[in-house]
Amino acid sequence: MKKILVLSDTHANISALEKLTNIMAESDMIFHLGDHQKDILLFKEFQDKIYSVKGNCDGGGSDQIIQVENLKILLTHGDKYGVKNDLYNLFLKAKELGVDVVFYGHTHDACIMNEQGIYLINPGALKGFFQKSYCYAVVYGDKITAKIVDVR
Repeated sequence: MKKILVLSDTHANISALEKLTNIMAESDMIFHLGDHQKDILLFKEFQDKIYSVKGNCDGGGSDQIIQVENLKILLTHGDKYGVKNDLYNLFLKAKELGVDVVFYGHTHDACIMNEQGIYLINPGALKGFFQKSYCYAVVYGDKITAKIVDVR
């Protein structure tokens, strides 16, 4: 079983990240999906469990595929797949890569969706005018449970 903290679009909101240090400590893995990727790197005590990709504000989007238990997971910011318009291109990329789960950001809108057996999950953003949120996920074998958590 792996406990995963998923963050995106922190946009230099270090105070919000500092509120999550206990959750970072108890998590087995921390995913940062870009837009101020460097924010998460300030937490040096957790470096061995951080996986991050670049967003459009980091000089260009990047992707990373990792295996967690029996699930193949794609980490992406999502901007290069047009996620602010719809998730179709992201879904097609997930199918092409044969991944089970996609964590993406960019929209600042939290979302958990299962499309034809592929989970598309956006943790929301820690910086924004409205909802601030992250995702807490647990992977056990070939199953994932994910929950969006509001940050106050």
